[in-house]
Amino acid sequence: MGASDTLEPSADIGPPVVVSGEEPLELTSEVLASFAPETRDVTVVCATGDRHSARWTGIPVADLLERAEVPLSTTHVVIESTDEYRVAIPVRAALEGLLAYEKDGVAIGRANEYGNRFVSGVAEGARHIKGVRRIDSAALGPKEDPERLENLFPEGERFTAHRYDKTDPDARE
Repeated sequence: MGASDTLEPSADIGPPVVVSGEEPLELTSEVLASFAPETRDVTVVCATGDRHSARWTGIPVADLLERAEVPLSTTHVVIESTDEYRVAIPVRAALEGLLAYEKDGVAIGRANEYGNRFVSGVAEGARHIKGVRRIDSAALGPKEDPERLENLFPEGERFTAHRYDKTDPDARE
């Protein structure tokens, strides 16, 4: 799929993705078809240290934020997954990202429970959100901590490089 092609309306991106702004968007496959997709090579570095390089095709986050008319004062983009995992990404890293629906030419939903993923060549691996359901903007002051906007432990477990059973202290490394 080239940069001038459009997404087939029948493509499955999973549940609709809401992008907040002055003109909020509810992104369905049909709405995404109005955007020009891009394909980028991005390496995702997982919390475990594993590296996964792939060609991702999707809609540039910059285009989504522009269409939703997010405020110019935006300093961070908050991305939330369907399982309520939520991260705050500096706006520069977010603007470099894609809301991807294909990985290496194959629909993401074909091999996964989710149909999309946020990827950015300049964001940390744990911030490459699977199953995006919401994209919000935030304007933080210089002393405000973006972590207050995050939910890294939706199931109550602490996210670490090596996940472990909280009830078994010997399982920790």
